[in-house]
Amino acid sequence: MKSMRSLFAATLFATALPALAVIPNVTDQESSERNNLIATFGQSGLAQSFKQMAENVSGAGIYLLLASPEESANVTIELWSKLPNQGGSLLAGGSALGLGQGWVDVFWTPVTVTPGDTYYLVFSGPSALGLAGSTLNPYPNGQTFATSGYAGFPNFDYAFRTFAAAVPEPSTWASMMGGLGLLALLAAARRRA
Repeated sequence: MKSMRSLFAATLFATALPALAVIPNVTDQESSERNNLIATFGQSGLAQSFKQMAENVSGAGIYLLLASPEESANVTIELWSKLPNQGGSLLAGGSALGLGQGWVDVFWTPVTVTPGDTYYLVFSGPSALGLAGSTLNPYPNGQTFATSGYAGFPNFDYAFRTFAAAVPEPSTWASMMGGLGLLALLAAARRRA
């Protein structure tokens, strides 16, 4: 009987475990064209506007151009409701180490946003680092900002991307709740025995 209960517990745990897994981040917005050095962190007021299609933002990334591929540096990416000099509110942010030339992504606890509204990514880092992008307006839902006062450049876009936490399907929620409920019943039965 004890081995039957152990088998039952293992089955329940295996059923509930996938539902307890971390919800993945998926790319929501992306402008990956990076044929030019658009700015360096030595400038101030670096930002990119965008329109998220998901109901949350869980992180963002920027494509770095370094003087040497062996270099690394800490980069900060912040999510703002409006530009900081236009009364915007800081919604989330964080830092990550950019290793060589390429993408550096920063993740945070998902922030609820209104799909289709404009939001802003604000970037900062060591002055020697460059930000890649394009002067050919590859991203139609936003633009680049640079220099003091966040001057806008409507035809420029940084190579950037945003992430959203994937929302589980209703069947996944039902499976998770069922598995957790069965685990609770098993635990209660073990206490009684």
